[in-house]
Amino acid sequence: MNNRFENKLCPVCRARFTDKADVVVCPICGTPHHRVCYESKGHCGLENLHESGFVWNGRLPDEPEPTQTPQNTFAVDNSDEQAETEQGGSLFEELGGEDEGLGSFFKKLSDPALGEDGVSMKELTAYTATSAFHYGRAFDIFRSKSGGKQRRVFFNFASGFLAPAFQFYRKMDIFGLISMVILLVPFGFSAFFPSFFSTSGAYYLLNIYSLATFVILSAFGDYIYYLHAVKSIKKFRTSFQGDTLSDEYYEALAEKGRPSVLRAIVGCLVLLLLASGILWLSGSFDNPSDLLGIF
Repeated sequence: MNNRFENKLCPVCRARFTDKADVVVCPICGTPHHRVCYESKGHCGLENLHESGFVWNGRLPDEPEPTQTPQNTFAVDNSDEQAETEQGGSLFEELGGEDEGLGSFFKKLSDPALGEDGVSMKELTAYTATSAFHYGRAFDIFRSKSGGKQRRVFFNFASGFLAPAFQFYRKMDIFGLISMVILLVPFGFSAFFPSFFSTSGAYYLLNIYSLATFVILSAFGDYIYYLHAVKSIKKFRTSFQGDTLSDEYYEALAEKGRPSVLRAIVGCLVLLLLASGILWLSGSFDNPSDLLGIF
């Protein structure tokens, strides 16, 4: 991290940057953010000030001027990294009323300590690259054990509704292929046995199967992604040449896990080709060129 950002405030979580912080800078106004904070919002925390021509000059607009009077300065409690004023109010309350729980959550996402799964929350957050807030909550639940039991359910409707494109988008190629097969099974049966699926009972079974597939993929998709991320991070850490606590490591890890639109497009094309092949083999079309009419 650039030393000029040390001890400055992030405009999102209102926590001060440490010398180990992973910092990104707004390309418009130059305001530094924790990477996870910037990615969770999807834009600069001071975006509303861009039109007025705001440029970061070392402090936030609502941050008071530095003073030489010790009793008016902020103190940092190193035991839990919570900034407090002399009157006992939290830094989040003093500077703009940001939610303290949200600030603590963002700090947790930047925690470099390894968990029982062998990776840190900071590594997991870096690997997801986008949607840090959603996956941060999901991974935090998966890593914590309530009553000695590990939770595996966290709903992500994109995982079910956009399957298998979503799985390929998140670089889970094997899970994407499995999802593809699951979706093609009822399609294949209806193509090869159209008379059976013309009955009302079979129609209801098909709807139940589709609904169950959607619910299962939505409920367990993030947990499967969590397992995939843990495995990928451990493998990447072993092969990385350099300090695994450096900014370069986390940037490389983010690039490793960054979602791929190209993978999603290729996955959709493969699904369409397989569906076309099933229709052709089932005799639904006599001429291969007729398949173009279904797209």
